[in-house]
Amino acid sequence: MAGGKKKKELPPSVATLFRTPGEAQRPTQSNHEEDKGSDSEWGAHTPTPLAPLTIGVLQSLLREATADIKTHVAEEISKQLTGLRADVEALTTCTDQTEVRLTTLATASTAQSQEISYLHGRLTAMEDSLEDLNNRSRRNNIRIRGLPESIPPESLMVTLKGIFAKMAPEIPSPLLEIDSAHRALRPRTLNIFTPRDVIIRLHYFQTKEKIMQIARIHPPQYAGAHITLFQDLAPTTLKKRQDLKPLTLALQERGIKYTWGHPFKLLIRKEDQTHILISAAEIGPMADSLGIQLLNQTTLSNYRGRDRSRDRPRSPRPAKQQRFPQTTKGIDGERHEEEIPPPHRQN
Repeated sequence: MAGGKKKKELPPSVATLFRTPGEAQRPTQSNHEEDKGSDSEWGAHTPTPLAPLTIGVLQSLLREATADIKTHVAEEISKQLTGLRADVEALTTCTDQTEVRLTTLATASTAQSQEISYLHGRLTAMEDSLEDLNNRSRRNNIRIRGLPESIPPESLMVTLKGIFAKMAPEIPSPLLEIDSAHRALRPRTLNIFTPRDVIIRLHYFQTKEKIMQIARIHPPQYAGAHITLFQDLAPTTLKKRQDLKPLTLALQERGIKYTWGHPFKLLIRKEDQTHILISAAEIGPMADSLGIQLLNQTTLSNYRGRDRSRDRPRSPRPAKQQRFPQTTKGIDGERHEEEIPPPHRQN
């Protein structure tokens, strides 16, 4: 171009790629001159014969590029796999260590479970033994229910001795000796007009057994009040008996005889066979083996002796008087807290 910038020529090695096959076979003098000029412009290099741009050449170049790409990708993949392999080996080692620890923990847990089961059995046996010892220490005790509160504490022994003398006149008076007598604490749910139980300890066990046998046949009375006698038992034993109430009530309805054993058990006699029940969990299978049906909840609540006085209208309660607690030693060797009214003040 006149007056313009001269167009930059491409090197022969590059320009050859854009020539037609005919042009590539007819080199001219101008071509040689251009090659010389291009050498000075693009840098000196040794000219190499250029093959015509054919499909074979393209395929060869494609293969070389593909090989280079494959080599590069393979190297990158190898690097990445090396890092992944190290991570996998670290995870494998950590997993193996975790499995070993889990195995150790499982073994220790199994041993501890066995130890806990063993200790639980020992603890249950010790509780049963203590309960039995507690009941044996109460062998001479009688719990009397229904004795009026009008009897003062200092007159309990004399009054009860007179009641027992009427019940069993054949027992000599010296054998009716009472070691101690006191009233039990009032439960929170008990009506305040209901007299508290009286717990006594007879000196002779044979006398206590004779009185209990007579009371089962001929319940005693005092001042028109019906008196009921019970064997004094440990609270845990009473709770166990209460749990067996559905079965014992069903046995009473069908006239099946049963008795309580020590350590705690229920002995049922039916058709010359003795069945033994130890815990409330065995009530269902025992009822099936005896062929009896347990009482429903409604019938059971009626048998539990609910205080009917709550259904009647109550008269206004007298004003509460301040009471002073007094600690006394009971017949079972334990301390009991009695409530005594304050001394009467004269005006």
